[in-house]
Amino acid sequence: MGFDLKRAALNGAFWSLVQAWGVRLITLVHFIVIARLLEPADLGIIAFAGALVACFVTVVDQGMGTHVESRADASQTVLDTAWWSASVAGLLITLAIAALAPWLARLTGKPYLLQLLPVMAVTVAISALSCIQLAVLKARFMHKRIALANLVSTVVGATLGIAAAWQGLAYWALVIKAVAEALITTAYLIWQSPWRPGRQWERATWLRLLKEGWPVVGMRLLDIVNQRLDTLLIGARWGPTVLGVYSTGQRMYQIAMEALFSAVNQISLPVFGRVSSRPEQAGQLLLRIVRLTSFITFPAFGLGAAAGPEIVILVFGQRWESAGPIFSVFCLGGMLFSVGYFNAPLMLACGRSRQVLMLTSLNAATNALAFWLALPYGATAVAMAFVLRGYLVYPVNLYVLRDTTKLPMRRYLAALGPAALASALAMAVCFSTLRWQPLQGLLADTVLALALGVLAFLASLALFCKDALRGALTEFKQLRAAPALPSPLP
Repeated sequence: MGFDLKRAALNGAFWSLVQAWGVRLITLVHFIVIARLLEPADLGIIAFAGALVACFVTVVDQGMGTHVESRADASQTVLDTAWWSASVAGLLITLAIAALAPWLARLTGKPYLLQLLPVMAVTVAISALSCIQLAVLKARFMHKRIALANLVSTVVGATLGIAAAWQGLAYWALVIKAVAEALITTAYLIWQSPWRPGRQWERATWLRLLKEGWPVVGMRLLDIVNQRLDTLLIGARWGPTVLGVYSTGQRMYQIAMEALFSAVNQISLPVFGRVSSRPEQAGQLLLRIVRLTSFITFPAFGLGAAAGPEIVILVFGQRWESAGPIFSVFCLGGMLFSVGYFNAPLMLACGRSRQVLMLTSLNAATNALAFWLALPYGATAVAMAFVLRGYLVYPVNLYVLRDTTKLPMRRYLAALGPAALASALAMAVCFSTLRWQPLQGLLADTVLALALGVLAFLASLALFCKDALRGALTEFKQLRAAPALPSPLP
């Protein structure tokens, strides 16, 4: 019986969208309430401790989860070997973090880490127990089960976190939320997974998986520099209060990125894996996806950048005003990063893990340099350095992508041009409305500016980019009509 890629991908996208929007909506509500109950320093403390724990989390599955995720026909021996390796590694890492907590507290001059790190480290051991089950569910497009696991855990975790914050537990409220989410997610995924771990651990298989997975682990470790180094540097240099403000602006951007984009990203590796043996077809698929994505994310992030300060004040209150410019800067980067996010899954599916590792190394090195240069000038400067660096090194990414898919760089950029130009006009209209046409209140100003920005985007597409818009709609229909492929499932 044939495997219907179209139906599986669309069903996976639907449930990934349910998860993305449901989880992000709950997370956003929780974040808004927590930000109004806690002080910026409390959020900064958790951000700093979380960044330290994240440095260890990346090696839990030793890259084996990516192997399982991209191969729905993985054998019982492979799955057992991956699960036992991840579970033991999770336990060892948890014990290592607890043992290192006193030393890290003295090294960083942050005494709160002595008690905080051992508790947060427990989430590593818990999550390790279900990371292979999660990969199996993704490989078999069972995204409904993943979505329900995340929705249930997020609701319970957010409820417990808000209750704890209301009782005055300060940053411990966020620790309670994290532990609760890890417990519930792990239990649900184990319950819902069609696969159960056995005892077929095999040393030769483990060594083979390690050899294949080390570039993925290296990429993740380097990705920590891209995602967490700014948090560690700002926390060490400027303290938890400034870090709390910075992490709030950054977190708002991350929630927007995940809500707009993560639904498609969750199915991208399995889908690209189906066409990995045909690089040119994979390149055409990528072109369709980024063209469609740009018509959604470009105007969304563009308007977020134009109205960032106003949005932050409306959502979190006046005391978080300084997070507004940080949010705006990250949104400017989101316009590029939202389409560039597909590149790594495609290259991994095509067996180009070494190239992905090279690109991640480049990003890590240039990020570290940019952060070091910008750090003395404050948190907003660090955000600007991160975004500017992303735009400067992106041509290298496109060059490697062209080598992988034979997709000409000019075609890739041309596909993004109409949405970029229309979004630039929308940003200009929104920004000028906020700055030059003040009304009677912040809410009225912001709503009017965003509405006019959306109208400007749609009007510019209708007047000047009809062909591009028509082409995007055609691409969407073609994606829906994707042919069925032979089933890889036993």
